[in-house]
Amino acid sequence: MDSTIVSNTEEPCVVYPWEPCHDNEMQMKASFEDNYLDHMSNLKIESNPSPNTLTTIACGVLHNVTRSLIEEFCESGASMVIFDFNGLSFEQSRKMVYEIRQGVFNYSLKKNNRVPYSMTLVLDLEGSCITTGSIFHTTTTQRLIELSTNAHVYVTNDVEYKFKCTEDRIYVNSDIILKLKINDRIYLDYGKIELAVLRVDEDEVYCVIKRGEFLGSEKVVHVPGIPVGSTALTKLDEEKIRTGIQLKVDVILVPGVRNSVFFDSVRKFVERGRDISLYAKIDNTVGLENMDDIIPGVDGVFLNRPNLSMEVGHDKIFLAQKIVLSKCNLAGKPTITYGEYLNSMEVSTVPTSAEVNDLINTVMDGTDCIYLDVTMRSANKLHCIQYAASLCRQGEAAIWEQQLFTELNKKSKPKIDPAQAISIGCVEVSFKCHAAAIIVITTSGLSAKFIARYRPRCPVLAIVRHGKAARKLSVWRNVIALQYIDPIENVWKDIENRTRFAMDFGKRKGILHQGDLVLHMSCSKQNAGFANTMSVFYVSAGDFVNA
Repeated sequence: MDSTIVSNTEEPCVVYPWEPCHDNEMQMKASFEDNYLDHMSNLKIESNPSPNTLTTIACGVLHNVTRSLIEEFCESGASMVIFDFNGLSFEQSRKMVYEIRQGVFNYSLKKNNRVPYSMTLVLDLEGSCITTGSIFHTTTTQRLIELSTNAHVYVTNDVEYKFKCTEDRIYVNSDIILKLKINDRIYLDYGKIELAVLRVDEDEVYCVIKRGEFLGSEKVVHVPGIPVGSTALTKLDEEKIRTGIQLKVDVILVPGVRNSVFFDSVRKFVERGRDISLYAKIDNTVGLENMDDIIPGVDGVFLNRPNLSMEVGHDKIFLAQKIVLSKCNLAGKPTITYGEYLNSMEVSTVPTSAEVNDLINTVMDGTDCIYLDVTMRSANKLHCIQYAASLCRQGEAAIWEQQLFTELNKKSKPKIDPAQAISIGCVEVSFKCHAAAIIVITTSGLSAKFIARYRPRCPVLAIVRHGKAARKLSVWRNVIALQYIDPIENVWKDIENRTRFAMDFGKRKGILHQGDLVLHMSCSKQNAGFANTMSVFYVSAGDFVNA
């Protein structure tokens, strides 16, 4: 037989790695062990975490925020900003929100290849609050008074002392102090000062200072175990919500939630802004005890550790965190955790070891989002965000995700929603084949939420058409929400275009590389309701090829 040489002009065959997993990557060996001790003992110090941060980073911003700062936040990977309207008029509030949105737009236009960046705008409400009066100035330069440890002080609600607070007598704007008993505690300025009640008189209480510190004017007062106020919302908070609805914020944090009745009243009030997500703040022991009643009706949970720790005690706040986060993980509700993380970086470039461990343990406990309020005060805000992101990646790699997925899967007993069942299968496949990413073509974001709920080890690229849906998805761990804005040609062409869009984004951001395996979730037909078709392909040098 004559042999002929046929020239091959096709693209050279790419050899795809069947076993891309290495023990040195993302604690791979430890992650798939069969028991807890084997998992812990096989963690490697030298193991490399993923280059992609899966935990969402939320930043606090002040009223004078600028668009250039927001651009820098976007560049650093932050995808949520939390702010309040305290002391602002409607015009001032609108200007602040405009600056944030303009910064996001500028970043999307200049540096994100014209891809709309999904930055979630979160309005933080203050709620019912007890505060101290103003310091009585004995000199023109005096701004603080010193309450010394083991000294004694009167705490009164007599308005005569509202502007005359001294080392001997402190005014608070509530008669709740008169309901206290001997040895009850009063905390001033978010727990910096601790008072113990010795005697309750007609209009004041006599206290010993257990922990002293300097006190300024109009500082927050916390009385553990006694609910403040009779409604979930103050008149001031109602006005802020109206402003938030007009300015179309994405999320509102509802403070002082004690049970579902409180939260339902807020939900009813925000009826006009029904596309706004409402997150319950867990900041008191009553709300903590009623978590099972609260969770079903909320869109998410904000764990306020500083406030809660004043009620349960600093030695038990770690238990409260584990309780809240585990309950939310089981219920499939996203969580934002606030714990004064990396506060020392307000003045230092390196956090303390305790702060590092605290943040990483929060990630390993299962939070979706870490809230950094230090960005409101630090001169080096971007360094804080980048440092927090690097710590999150270390924590994410050390999570025993195989066991976490198994336990979450066991809780989803038949009969469950078909969209949820398909998402469970997608996450399991991603574990088995070590997928580099999961691409989800979704409209409402439901399928992306279900997939993120079961905690895959890889990023979830959720491609949506509506900016609001993309911003609501951004809080979830694992989810990178991308808004696709090109017009629809036909349903099949649209799915193909959105998939190519996700692939291009993944390559550009270093999420996808040649030879990586990718899972793809989409609808089998137009308006199917949820992503119900899964396919698998490898990333090629040019585009992608089916597996």
